[in-house]
Amino acid sequence: MKISIVRTGKNSQKHLIVRDFDTFIERLKRDTVDGDVARLRREVDMLSNEEREYTHMLQMARVYPAVVMGKSKGGILETKTFNGVVLLSVGGLYGEDEVRLVKQVARLLPMTLAAFMGSSGRSVKILVCVEPESGKLPADNDAATEFYQNAYEQVSLVYQSMLPFKLMPIEKSMLIPMNASFRMTLDEAPYVNRRVVALKIAETALLRKICINRLTPPTTITTDGEQTVGKETKDLIDFLGRNYRFRFNSVMGYTEYSVKNGHSVSWLPVDERMQNRLSMEARLAGVNIWDKDMNRYLKSGIIHEYNPIHEYLWRIKDQWDGKDHIARLAATVPTNIPHWTQWFRTWMLAMVAQWLGKNTRYGNSVAPLLISQQGYNKSTFCKSLIPNELQWGYNDNLQMGEKKSVLQAMSQFLLINLDEFNSISPKIQEGFLKNVIQLASVKVKRPYGKHVEEFPRLASFIATANMTDILADPSGNRRFIGIELTGPIKVEHRIDHNQLYAQIMNALDEGEPYWFDQEQTQLIMESNRQFQKVPPVMQFFLDRFDIVQSADEGEYMTTAAIFTELKKMAGADLKMNTLIAFGRMLTNMSGLQHRRSNRGTEYLVRKRDS
Repeated sequence: MKISIVRTGKNSQKHLIVRDFDTFIERLKRDTVDGDVARLRREVDMLSNEEREYTHMLQMARVYPAVVMGKSKGGILETKTFNGVVLLSVGGLYGEDEVRLVKQVARLLPMTLAAFMGSSGRSVKILVCVEPESGKLPADNDAATEFYQNAYEQVSLVYQSMLPFKLMPIEKSMLIPMNASFRMTLDEAPYVNRRVVALKIAETALLRKICINRLTPPTTITTDGEQTVGKETKDLIDFLGRNYRFRFNSVMGYTEYSVKNGHSVSWLPVDERMQNRLSMEARLAGVNIWDKDMNRYLKSGIIHEYNPIHEYLWRIKDQWDGKDHIARLAATVPTNIPHWTQWFRTWMLAMVAQWLGKNTRYGNSVAPLLISQQGYNKSTFCKSLIPNELQWGYNDNLQMGEKKSVLQAMSQFLLINLDEFNSISPKIQEGFLKNVIQLASVKVKRPYGKHVEEFPRLASFIATANMTDILADPSGNRRFIGIELTGPIKVEHRIDHNQLYAQIMNALDEGEPYWFDQEQTQLIMESNRQFQKVPPVMQFFLDRFDIVQSADEGEYMTTAAIFTELKKMAGADLKMNTLIAFGRMLTNMSGLQHRRSNRGTEYLVRKRDS
């Protein structure tokens, strides 16, 4: 089987390509050289903007699976062969899991030829093989169109009965085989059925009538006997549309509203109080609705989805002026740490990559830790990193002991400042914090939710402290970039956030790493030793033993033997709960060699003279 692909060039000229179906499937697994599909998916939240829609959508090639086209002598595209393929679209999907679910359902039906992700990343295209009861596909265009419309009605019923999501509404023009098309897309793992069995399309009048009735929107009967289509719902939507604007904030997970013709253009959440007000206003305006009708509308997919993060980033994208705004910002932080500028740059890139969901396996697992006495503008600097448009995403009063609140904040905030880091207990540092800072997603139950859900992590971390011996966990100090300030941060420096984030977006687009490699991680760990909190037991150890690198210089001793020596020296001042905890501390000591023997783990040390 062959299919047609049409690309619109300059001056609206149509370029036709006819491809074998298997060739098309292989082409489907990779993006264009210019990355058109990936770009469209990044900008999908901005498609309400007409200019972007024209620029990034209409120039993309369209695929026509139902027909093989040719060109007439006048260069006009025309149908040569009808393939007996019906195109279905399932839209409004959220994430790869829902896309995967639709494909799994589609593959259960033997008439499914293929199922793959649509160009937006939020839909699935399903190709269904059909044929008349006679087995012979119509050759005439008018007959093919009539058959296609009949087939679409019956196929829709079959698939809608099994799919967990609704089929996308279809325009009448798309019920013509030559118009049934979709934008060129990308799916690395499309479903293809090499043993497809065509669905026999019945053409009896009774079955067609049933199909039409099932596909017709529900009707209601007015007092004068006239039929109306969803009159109450339509009246409600008309009333709300005249007075309010609505959008669904996909980051915060709630619908927002603004008043039309009002003095303020601010957007506010539709809370329970506002929803009751809307219901009362609608009833006073003569709209006959129930509260559940209002609730259903405000929580439906009809409300335009809005992502404030993406809207800001795509607005400033491609506007970088070429100046190094990241380095200029880093220079406002006075420090003697030589790698600070590069580490800050990588961390800023990682923060934005986290917002964009670029890494679904690992979170931004490193956090700058600004260390100085009070009054050095640390907290002011942290807050200034977020542009005014996204200030709602900054949080500096999170209680690390409230684990549920922390997880929920990680899915809704952009930057979490662990202010007064020294007040976080060593137990939380070594356990909960060490774990959550590397998560790529979080599992929480929303307020009033019925079950635990998984959400992508948005937040990155930064921290401030007033003391230098701050890092309690030797094995976790690679998670922080300790930066001791030599003077107050120059917060009077005005940050051009648009240019700062435009530079970051440019760096990400060019493939600059937004993670710390092994060499950089080692440098961070070495730098952080000066901020390591040394517990009393380790101080006793360093007073009694030297760390050596050769067995000729010292001897291997067990954990118990070393502890006994320290006990002789310190007596009751040596406080250690268990030998296991002491052994763990020895194992994590930098440069201390150890080996396994029949006596357990032994460490290479040299006793100092008493």
